[in-house]
Amino acid sequence: MANNKATLGQPLQAGAPLPPIDPHLAAIWGAFLHEGMMLNSADIERSIRILDLWGNSCIELIQSVCEYIPVIWQYAQPYWDQPEAFPGVFEYEVVSILGEQIATHLLNHEGNLPSDREFAAMASELVTQFFSQGDTPPDPPAARTPASFVASFLTDAVKDFLGGKQ
Repeated sequence: MANNKATLGQPLQAGAPLPPIDPHLAAIWGAFLHEGMMLNSADIERSIRILDLWGNSCIELIQSVCEYIPVIWQYAQPYWDQPEAFPGVFEYEVVSILGEQIATHLLNHEGNLPSDREFAAMASELVTQFFSQGDTPPDPPAARTPASFVASFLTDAVKDFLGGKQ
């Protein structure tokens, strides 16, 4: 992927390790993977079927699925610190969808998680699609922290409530 940058905006050298994912962001992504797997379907029996096929506890399933987070980060990080704004909400449009795809895989493959290769293909496709859409004005990278995301969401909600008035 082009323009791989470190968190301080310095280009990474070829073969250099990725900067680590922020633990708060990893926690949010874990929650959205869970949401996509277990809560994103109108079929209330789906979660029961997933856990029955999985054969272990829900906690073990979430722990196992969270092991995919570094793979998501591997594909998202080159875009993460770019000055361009995100074209949508990454957690809804990528991470939650990946959770849905994992659940579908579990249901279609006798409770087995996708292989690393299968998951990498899923993540690569969704991340690439996400970052190749839209051309909105940029937000500074600092504005993409979890706290600023919530603040921005609440500000927009208040503006909408007030009819666009500030």
